[in-house]
Amino acid sequence: MLDRFTQIGALCQVVRRVVTRRLMFLVIPLLVATALLYLQKNPGTNAFALIALSSCAALWAWCGSARGLPLLPVMVVQGLLIYGIPIVASNESLSYYTESSITAAGVEVMIFNLVLVAAWSAGMRIFTPSRPVSHALELVRSEGFKALTRIGFGLASASTVFVALDALGKTEPLYQVLPAGISSIFASLASVAGASGFFLVSTAISGSACTAFTKICFWVLLIVNACASASSFLLSSAAISLITVAIGLFWGSGRLPWRYLTLVILLLSFFNLGKATMRGRYWGAESEPSRVVQLSEVPDLYWEWVQTSYDAMLQNHNAPPAGIGTGSSKKNQTLLERIDNMQNLLFVMDAVEREHIEPLHGATYTLIPPLLIPRVLWPDKPRSHEGQVLLNVHFGRQDISSTFETYIAWGLLPEAFGNFGPIMGSVFLGVFFGFAFAWVENLTARKLLVSTEGFLALTLMISLMNSFEMVASVFITSTFQAFIVVVASSAPFVRKVVTTGSSDAAP
Repeated sequence: MLDRFTQIGALCQVVRRVVTRRLMFLVIPLLVATALLYLQKNPGTNAFALIALSSCAALWAWCGSARGLPLLPVMVVQGLLIYGIPIVASNESLSYYTESSITAAGVEVMIFNLVLVAAWSAGMRIFTPSRPVSHALELVRSEGFKALTRIGFGLASASTVFVALDALGKTEPLYQVLPAGISSIFASLASVAGASGFFLVSTAISGSACTAFTKICFWVLLIVNACASASSFLLSSAAISLITVAIGLFWGSGRLPWRYLTLVILLLSFFNLGKATMRGRYWGAESEPSRVVQLSEVPDLYWEWVQTSYDAMLQNHNAPPAGIGTGSSKKNQTLLERIDNMQNLLFVMDAVEREHIEPLHGATYTLIPPLLIPRVLWPDKPRSHEGQVLLNVHFGRQDISSTFETYIAWGLLPEAFGNFGPIMGSVFLGVFFGFAFAWVENLTARKLLVSTEGFLALTLMISLMNSFEMVASVFITSTFQAFIVVVASSAPFVRKVVTTGSSDAAP
């Protein structure tokens, strides 16, 4: 059970045991899926087999030496989903590419997985666990386990109140009298507070320590937070809190919360169907809400969203496939299509290899250092999506003016291919993340979970989970900004301690 002495390494062992026990249960459905794809003569059969095989190999290797924050399995499982599921689901976006092209994309993912785990394994031999020194929350040190739940509720409640006020436009007068760029800092603070708070409470309620009333209050608070976050039709904001709760339930009980995950996936899938239509009704020309929804209008707004998503679901069911009748599909984007990074990888591979567009040779990565400067200090600094803009314009997906209206997602592996071309892009990304993950695992293994270091680790893992459609500039700058907020906001409430077994002492 989570207490004030729990280290990140101890929670890593929970993940390690679960992955070790469940890996065979993952291998069997992957083999069945590969066989079905083969029998159906699916052009992505070879690519899926390569992705599945390399993913399982990477997970198995991680189980042998894992000791800290489990970032490698997060990235490997994420890759299996965003590159494998589009093949299994026969997404329409893949129908425009040949079997050899899809297989080549599978090879790129396989190379990335294998290089990732090889670099990680090398890093685990190079790096050693850091000293068991943490900046622990003082209230938890003095009051023990009960303080964890109280702190968690406080953080989650504060985050929910801010998100709700922001959604209702009540924070706008405050932003008008503060320096430019301060709104992003407040948003990051609310996101970090919410993630940390919901994690702490969900970890506690997964056991038997909390009363039924506490659990009811928690679920009500989570629903309010998710609804307020999604009221601007940005599901990714709500997904962060929902994913955090899944992590907390898992780490608190040692079991995957299947019922919770199933419900969350179904709800996100359903509301994603009507999201684009609702944005068209309520968003202005600059891809943001054009009017503030009043509190009394929120029930009607969500009822409208439910009806819109239901209509979109019926439209998808009745729509003819592409090439029949009108010659184009009228389907609304589903969640499976939203997490389709295979189409991005195929697009950039086709642009480089068939259209002979020159790779960017690392240009999107050199943009990152200036983006780390806070906008409060540099109001006119480039957009955090500048790397994404460069990729879309360079490879002909958008012109510069259209990037001010919408951003087309890429993902980290397609971005690496767009910078360094075939094989080298996958190798570069695998080496970088492999060594980075090994360093972080050793750095976090002996850190207390309820500490500044623990909150930083949780923030990093949530950022990685949400990175499937990001480019490096967005991932690194958003994570860096969140880190600054965590350190600054926790500094007054922590004390440096050395953990020694089941007790701690001030150094």
